[in-house]
Amino acid sequence: MPLLKTRLEKLLRLTEASKIMIFDKLGIAERIGLLSFLENKGFLLHRYDNVERFRIIYEETLKTNTDRTAVIVTDRMFVPYDILMKFYTADLTAEALFPNLNPGVSLKYILDWDIISFAYQNCYSDYSLEYRAERYICASVFSSENIERYCMAKIIELRAICGAAKSYAEWIHAAKVKASALYYSAMGNISVDLSFADQMFREFIYNGYSRLFSEIGCVYPPIVTKTLSFISALRNEKTAIIIMDGMSLFDFEVISRFFDGISYEHNATFALIPTTTPVSRQSLLSGKYPQELTKPLSLVDEEKEFRRKAASLGFQSRQVEYLRGYDSNISPLTKLAAVIINEVDDIVHGQRQGRAGMYNDMKLLGKSGKLQSLISQLVKQGFTVYITADHGNTPCIGVGSIRAGVEVESRSKRVFVLKDFADISPTLSENTFEYPGYYLSKDYRYLICKTGVSFDTKDESVLAHGGISLDEVIVPFITIKGVR
Repeated sequence: MPLLKTRLEKLLRLTEASKIMIFDKLGIAERIGLLSFLENKGFLLHRYDNVERFRIIYEETLKTNTDRTAVIVTDRMFVPYDILMKFYTADLTAEALFPNLNPGVSLKYILDWDIISFAYQNCYSDYSLEYRAERYICASVFSSENIERYCMAKIIELRAICGAAKSYAEWIHAAKVKASALYYSAMGNISVDLSFADQMFREFIYNGYSRLFSEIGCVYPPIVTKTLSFISALRNEKTAIIIMDGMSLFDFEVISRFFDGISYEHNATFALIPTTTPVSRQSLLSGKYPQELTKPLSLVDEEKEFRRKAASLGFQSRQVEYLRGYDSNISPLTKLAAVIINEVDDIVHGQRQGRAGMYNDMKLLGKSGKLQSLISQLVKQGFTVYITADHGNTPCIGVGSIRAGVEVESRSKRVFVLKDFADISPTLSENTFEYPGYYLSKDYRYLICKTGVSFDTKDESVLAHGGISLDEVIVPFITIKGVR
């Protein structure tokens, strides 16, 4: 088990207590994935954000039931004594989890708490002073030796998760664990082979992906096609969705390290396969599956389809905007905005240094503050903000250029869309497999490249998309909770 979760289990007494009240004044629970962890442990979650409303819930259900229950208290609110006595109470703080570390420094590295936990198990010194804590994290936690040991542990964890995963939610968890391992391996310039996860994921795609249309997500849409309906059902007064074309979970791991003052909930969703912009982003913005679209392999009708979907959700034409770029000027009348950002996809297609290069380029994007400024601007204008992507990306080695299939508005060289009568060359056959075409037109055949392969220049190292790896298919779905 990851060491942070072991530490949380001990702090919250999850193996002993059936009713827990967690005082989380700094909003730590969402940042470290505690809520989903508690749900996976069988706890029913409640938020204590209104004294009178919670009293009703307590008297009607919580007082007598035997369900495992966790209550999150995020504000400095009065909790009556009789309610407190029914719960094991714990403060979720940096001090409680890492007593020997300066809490300010610990919170600065909150996204790294799992790897800190990994190193902290052998920490017996006092790092309560800020400069000593910083030195410990930089010299010990982020040492190449500790990162390598941590990545090896994550490989073992990921293999176990993939072996047991059956549902889309479990595969999303697997994708997030993989992205974390990739992040630290890129940081430490360590090579790790996680291709086994993609091979196991392929089995789910063949056996479970076609059922996503019937899944209903409570905290995130199961598939990007359901995104607009999902956020509309939440009935926010004003909603903006930022679509980072080509951004993988790994890319978000890097960028999120620069989200100072921005609190968010980190979830994920499934892209459409093949993971190309015309297919997946158009499905996201139209709320339609590709087989329902007139031109599923072209972006020519994307804005029109988005506005049509918005109208079906009850938005008037003047309340809807389809925009591009960080400097989008949004009208005060707008209630639903889609903002397309192409920068990550542009970096992907120009990348020749693999994950390490992408890690450095995403750091530069994070340091630029462009995305953070857009988020802050939208929040100040009263929007509830979501960030997602149409597809991710994965490292590949080129096997040589080839021309086949239907002309698609995409730079992807990992998928070929063929008419039934099209010839398949030996090179194409050796490096691809036939995809059943879930949600796609049955007028074509779909050949997807195998893991780590693309039809780029022979032996060239590239980042690409269009296939069915975890990195391409499962993409971030981020809910912005606030901006300081």
